[in-house]
Amino acid sequence: MFAALFGFFGVLLGAILTHLFAISNEWRNRRMEAMVATVTASIRVLGAHEGIYRLFQGGKAPPLTDDRAIRALTERGDAFTEWRIARARLEIVVPDDKDLEEAIRGFNETYKRADDAWVSIYLKEGEDFRFDDVKDKQREIWEDMRAARHLIINCCHVRSRQDARWRERIRLALSNRLDDA
Repeated sequence: MFAALFGFFGVLLGAILTHLFAISNEWRNRRMEAMVATVTASIRVLGAHEGIYRLFQGGKAPPLTDDRAIRALTERGDAFTEWRIARARLEIVVPDDKDLEEAIRGFNETYKRADDAWVSIYLKEGEDFRFDDVKDKQREIWEDMRAARHLIINCCHVRSRQDARWRERIRLALSNRLDDA
């Protein structure tokens, strides 16, 4: 009777642990997907920023009604929308990572600086916009945006390793106990 009861509790404990590991793995996968989406969105925002920069390669600002300008500005808006969605999702599934939160805040601030420094001015002035006046500032902002993107990637790497280590430690601890028995 005791052996049967002991076996039943062993099976019950195994089922509970299996369920907990499955839930843990599911949350880890959600965090990973959210981190990948955030990094991908930051790359798209950076690409859209570069697309607007390419408008001025001819030395003169194109009119706001030009097809290239419309496409570049639309892409910038769409990319930023994707960024906001990915960022919100990440904030839901990884709410406790202050380094990652700070990296995202830095990226947002750099995006806003670009908007304040030259993109909004171009939207107001159109063809009269002189890119040469803000060229150096744009280069600095672009470098800062790239650095912020790299910081987000590094924070995601750290978080991913932390998740994997935690899971691996539990798995090894349980497998070592079973090997010792």
